[in-house]
Amino acid sequence: MHFLLLAAFLLHSPAHVDSQSPAARPKAEAREANRIRDDSVASAALGREMKYRVLLPSGYESSLRRYPVLYLLHGLTGDYKDWTTRTNLAEHVRTVPLIIVMPDGENSWYTNAADGGAKFEDYMATELPADVVQKYRTINSRYGRAIAGLSMGGFGALKLALKRPAQFSVAGSFSGAFGVTREGEVESRIGTVEAERLRSIFGPADSATRKENDVFALAAAVRPAGAPYIYIDCGTSDALIQSNRQVIEALRKSAVAYEYHEVPGTHAWDYWDRRVREFLAVLMKKMANQ
Repeated sequence: MHFLLLAAFLLHSPAHVDSQSPAARPKAEAREANRIRDDSVASAALGREMKYRVLLPSGYESSLRRYPVLYLLHGLTGDYKDWTTRTNLAEHVRTVPLIIVMPDGENSWYTNAADGGAKFEDYMATELPADVVQKYRTINSRYGRAIAGLSMGGFGALKLALKRPAQFSVAGSFSGAFGVTREGEVESRIGTVEAERLRSIFGPADSATRKENDVFALAAAVRPAGAPYIYIDCGTSDALIQSNRQVIEALRKSAVAYEYHEVPGTHAWDYWDRRVREFLAVLMKKMANQ
């Protein structure tokens, strides 16, 4: 239980704040403004208009080619702008032929809520990709589609890819908060607001929603044939490292293709900025070889 309790507090701690120069990211974003678009889609699953940000590859406007797409998810308390304002993402992919879509997942854990309310998984897996395919020149097949994210977004990316392997060929997680579905008792220890939010999303300890979105169980059940290639990393000073190791052990027993990295770092933006760059290199190599 202790690692999940630490994770819950950690996700709201100052470590989640950008530890880089506060002036660096806005300047980088401004330089790449012609490649960044803010878009939206009317979501029936959520009953409202949902914003998302798109980072286009250099030369997109003068090209007719189709590009692979990466859905890149933010963490708890974040939003769709985080990856471009808190990291050097736009510079990392300046010469990479890839479209990156950054949705707003709010604090949903990218999950259809157990209380019957917001259906964020349906939005993420169905409505958003359909809108992106309609508006942008993407490769509309699993071989041209990947998903990744940090912390809450790492949980969301991995569970969506494991539940829907026909939709994604590569999945990535940085500091994934995988234990959120496992501890029914945690709600009584993390504060009233967050406890009620988790209950509304996942339900009681033995709920079907918790079982259906349990990354440990999904990793144990996945079959090698048709499974996405999985990339996971976690900082050695991150309180979430034990749950990441447990997911890796489940993947190892399932014999799916994966890679795992433990590198110096904490639950912070400077770590995620470094790791997303590494992941992008892995992603493009895998897509080129499919």
